[in-house]
Amino acid sequence: MKINDAGPELTVVEREPVVLHVHRELRRAILRGSIPAGTRMIETQLSNRLAVSRTPVREAISRLESEGLVLRQVNGGVIVAEVDKKLGEILVIRQALEGAAVRLACANASDPELSQILRGCREAARQGAPDGQTRSAQDRAFHLSIARASGSTRLLSLIEEFYEYSFSAVGIDPTPEESARLQADHLEVASALIQRDSEDAERIIRKHFDEVLRIANAHIELAERGTQPSPR
Repeated sequence: MKINDAGPELTVVEREPVVLHVHRELRRAILRGSIPAGTRMIETQLSNRLAVSRTPVREAISRLESEGLVLRQVNGGVIVAEVDKKLGEILVIRQALEGAAVRLACANASDPELSQILRGCREAARQGAPDGQTRSAQDRAFHLSIARASGSTRLLSLIEEFYEYSFSAVGIDPTPEESARLQADHLEVASALIQRDSEDAERIIRKHFDEVLRIANAHIELAERGTQPSPR
């Protein structure tokens, strides 16, 4: 299978480091199934689709290979790997990493650090239903602030790495109702952190990622059917 000009929708590069844009667009298309497993990743075709030179495409493919999203064949060609369960895998890893982060934050974070996390959640809740960019920024701030509060630079690095597979990376835009449920989880986690209740904080963050996976799967399934989620 080859990518042709009528293939998956990929956004032409505008203003950002080219290789980052190319990597993000290709990863999103692979994870959403727009570029199916077994598809040959041909640099010339991809560079034409993205209106870039072959160099950033080559670099992006190398990054995808390190993430296990593409496979290099013995003849030197590159094909898309079987990634049907990849997103679920990644969310299980994030669930474990951030479960550890909340436990460490309960033990190591200062009172001002935990108070700031709670204030951020309350402010996000007061703002109501955000646009996609604002929601993404709020979500990133929440998860990485807990990682920093854990006091573990290694854990922070891992959480930052796996956060790259967030909704925005896969091109998922939660409905207002879904966003509200996820924001309510954030507030519950922050409240447990203030109480330094590590068991409750971990329980809630694990429940949160179960909901994230449910939402992601629902949106991907709807996209495959060519329909949009109800804004409920």
